[in-house]
Amino acid sequence: MKTEYKNIYIDDGIIIFSYIITIMLVLLSYLFIVVFKCEQFNFDVYRKVYMYFIIFQFVMFSLTLIHFTNEESSNMKSLIKDFIKILILALSIIPFILIIFISGNVKTLNLWIPIVLEIIYGFSIISFKRVLSLNKWLKEYSKFIIHFMMFFINILSLVFLYIYYRYSQIVITTVYDKDIPKIFFLNPILTVAGYINKEITDYTQMGIKPVIWAFVFWSICSLINILTLYKFYRRKSKVHNSSVQTEV
Repeated sequence: MKTEYKNIYIDDGIIIFSYIITIMLVLLSYLFIVVFKCEQFNFDVYRKVYMYFIIFQFVMFSLTLIHFTNEESSNMKSLIKDFIKILILALSIIPFILIIFISGNVKTLNLWIPIVLEIIYGFSIISFKRVLSLNKWLKEYSKFIIHFMMFFINILSLVFLYIYYRYSQIVITTVYDKDIPKIFFLNPILTVAGYINKEITDYTQMGIKPVIWAFVFWSICSLINILTLYKFYRRKSKVHNSSVQTEV
């Protein structure tokens, strides 16, 4: 059993290391391109670099969550371990963001809202994956369900938004445009991109309402998953204790 847990930690450690190396190489490559391409120093370029980096990192974050090993456990400790993994992924980008801010002398952008939303979103996904593993009928298909759900949330929702934009004959002037249905902002990538764009351009038609909707929705999802897991582990613990007492 200890060997199995050790292998899980090694596998997840490799996944986290690969994630960090990937976003680091992409950022450094992009910064070199920006430096050689721009003939004169431009603060706005680094603001856009920050937005593109966060979007790319969010995509990589979602892909990384899918490949974490689902450790089987009979208590809430495994969920805490999952939360720590998510914290490591989300907080590991802070040094890279600071590199962008220092390089471009960027001072007015809030880095914490995208990070906190990423943590809440990531925890809701990873806890839902654990909930699926508890169901004997869905356990076999849990990976497929999570893959499809994240593909639908992050990619297909943007495709549907584009179809809506093309055929509804609306004019969209910003990411946080009032003509965009609110349900599309449950996509965390769109919400984060819109928030950063709002800070860069200082223009929005919806304020920070999309951020609040995303926070509330993904927080409720996380809470439901936690309560479901807590009830399951508690019931399982009672059954185990009663069986031990019977044997005694």
